[in-house]
Amino acid sequence: MDEYIVKNEEETIKVASLLASKINGGELIFAKGDLGVGKTFFFKALGKALGVKRVINSPTFNLIKIYDGKIKNKALTLYHVDCYRLEGVDEKRKDLGLDEVIGESDKLVYVEWPEYADEYTKNYLPRIEIDISYISEFERRIVVNYEK
Repeated sequence: MDEYIVKNEEETIKVASLLASKINGGELIFAKGDLGVGKTFFFKALGKALGVKRVINSPTFNLIKIYDGKIKNKALTLYHVDCYRLEGVDEKRKDLGLDEVIGESDKLVYVEWPEYADEYTKNYLPRIEIDISYISEFERRIVVNYEK
């Protein structure tokens, strides 16, 4: 487990870059934290560190956005998933189809609001959990936990 206290966006970008340096492909990342705490910003920084050239924005209304990046000079497809709108959906939390891409060595799946994701993603190991919490208006605690 790694824990960081960040005071601005630049420090958050550094934490995301550190995580990017540990990415091998095939990771499932769960991003947890209150609304507006910085989960999407963290993905933007992670994506840029992984070579995404396009503008990265929130997939809240699309549920999933897909980006091309690279890792160690090989192609990496990043799936940015926002399950916030799935809260209360009874039909098995709506099948997102992520079981088709999770664990693939040329993919990375980043899930915001994983508590609303389908059952498959909840039980997948190994995964990385990122918990971002408010300390103050400008400070955040970022805890990165590697579960095997």
